[in-house]
Amino acid sequence: MDAILISKKRDKWFKEPWLLLVAGGPAIVVCASIFTGAIAFRGADKVVAEDYYKQGLMINKDIQRDAKSRELHLGATLSLDAPSGKLRMQLKGDGLLPDTVKLSLANAAEGATSVSEVVHRLPMVQVSPGIYEGDLKLVSSIFSSSVKLFHIKLETTDWRLTGDWFEPEQKVAQLGMAK
Repeated sequence: MDAILISKKRDKWFKEPWLLLVAGGPAIVVCASIFTGAIAFRGADKVVAEDYYKQGLMINKDIQRDAKSRELHLGATLSLDAPSGKLRMQLKGDGLLPDTVKLSLANAAEGATSVSEVVHRLPMVQVSPGIYEGDLKLVSSIFSSSVKLFHIKLETTDWRLTGDWFEPEQKVAQLGMAK
């Protein structure tokens, strides 16, 4: 018997289906990695703050001031008097109350491309024992934002009270142990 030679026609190497299976997966992974790296490089956020050491030291001071406010049984009630543009506060606690207090109101503000935190500082002056007032006209556009949640920080060099105030036009805010 004569041997019959079967000739197999071979395709070009780039037309082989196994090539897509073997080299296609890693090629897709490399392309996806380059694309992800480009996204990360363009929109990279700073992971560590530039003044991280200073912020770390301030944490201990803030904890001590919070403990001092609990020790003094401090509590505050804030209310907004929109027609007169005044912010009223009743401060209660053991010991001598200061003549002036710094009040910080922080809220989110939407910009064209991002959302950032805006902090408004308002000096509160004692008008009668335990009653303080601050003039909101000094703080421009504090309530013009659509965001109606404010983080409040009431502080002196010795103590501080913090809390959140949602919808200040309609509700009062309670800080600390005020009743």
